[in-house]
Amino acid sequence: MFVGSVITAIVILPVILVVLPPLIVVFTRKRRSFVTSTRELKRLEGLARSPIYATISETMLGIATIRCTGNVDFVSKKFSDFHDRHTRAAWAFMSTSRWFATSLDVLSFSLLATATITAALFHQQRWLQIDPTTLGLALTLLIQMSNTNFPWMIRQSAEITNQMVSVERIMEFCGVDREASLEKDTDKSLDDSWPGTGNVDVRGLSVRYREGLPLVLDNVTFTVAGGSKIGVVGRTGSGKSSLVQSLFRVLEADHGTIHVDGVDIAEVGLHRLRKRISVIPQTPTLFSGCTIRENLDLFGAHTDAEIERAIEDSHLKELVDSLPSGMHSLVSEGGSNFSVGQRQLLCLARAIVSRNDILVLDEATANVDHRTDQLIQETLKNSFRGATIIAVAHRLETILQSDSILVLGNAKVLEQDTPEALLADETSHFFAMAKSGGYITKRLEINQD
Repeated sequence: MFVGSVITAIVILPVILVVLPPLIVVFTRKRRSFVTSTRELKRLEGLARSPIYATISETMLGIATIRCTGNVDFVSKKFSDFHDRHTRAAWAFMSTSRWFATSLDVLSFSLLATATITAALFHQQRWLQIDPTTLGLALTLLIQMSNTNFPWMIRQSAEITNQMVSVERIMEFCGVDREASLEKDTDKSLDDSWPGTGNVDVRGLSVRYREGLPLVLDNVTFTVAGGSKIGVVGRTGSGKSSLVQSLFRVLEADHGTIHVDGVDIAEVGLHRLRKRISVIPQTPTLFSGCTIRENLDLFGAHTDAEIERAIEDSHLKELVDSLPSGMHSLVSEGGSNFSVGQRQLLCLARAIVSRNDILVLDEATANVDHRTDQLIQETLKNSFRGATIIAVAHRLETILQSDSILVLGNAKVLEQDTPEALLADETSHFFAMAKSGGYITKRLEINQD
């Protein structure tokens, strides 16, 4: 309709060809300026919107803590700041859109005014033989084009460009490097009982988080005998959590290998590997909208009796029985209807249900009280006899009963030996850590008593 309107007007009033090219040049420049500006403003508006939703969600989950600590004003100001940032970007985007719409109206009016004035002038001076019927058609089409077709068409074409910012953000996620294969042909050749013994052999393992970054594990070599417990300690940034991520292949090795019962885990599909190794993380993770039973048995592979036994072994029977629907009660978002200690015990129960031969504790007791720590240690002793336990320690006393201690530092293995041998050597790194933590003094006082 737009093209037809312009062609009709040109045929009937060729004089508008004089003003049409300058108007097209002005329009092209304005549209380029508008699209370039609004595309960036749309990006800023999208980035400023995310913190608002995140703050609302965090506030709802932590509303009790916020009120108890008297931080209502602080959180309100934080939310207002996020809201103001978003409003600034949104207002700039709206203002730019209004400016462009006004510019289109001015251009359309200029073309319509030129056509109308020249038509009246030419008809009065009889410079051209203009049929009033065709002139009326041309002017009607120009009026319709100016009021509806032209502004709407241009604004929609610009809006498509702006909305493609959302597609850009999605494509950024599509460009993220994928994990390795979830399933491999070699999985079929593995025994159903793999890993049966739980031997872990790490040889020359080097890992980095991204190409170009320094190594977070540098030529790490150690062995964990099947059925034994090893404590992993080290200062912040020594590579403890990186070692755990390497074991689950969240981080792939730059060099070196990890063998579990003689099988290189790099040759095992991620599903098979991660199902056969249990982990209790530092921050307990529960899935909202699912029942307690579904959280403990993610794949529905176990009976209710096994679930109940795991709940009882993890000292949660009284808690679960007190709920209206028992183990079929729903878990709130983030597990907010349970305390941190109870969430950690639920993660422990999940590991008990799996009954895997390898258990990884990634500072599992760092955020729980002393009583919950004792319950976890007691459950580990009773429910994981014969399993290989790799415990990344936050509290040294939780790993002093381990068969061996692995000390990491500066992405390397500093030492590995039994707790007794390391504590007996006053030059060892573990002795220095125990002394700085006050454990050596406490032990001497206990011995003297």
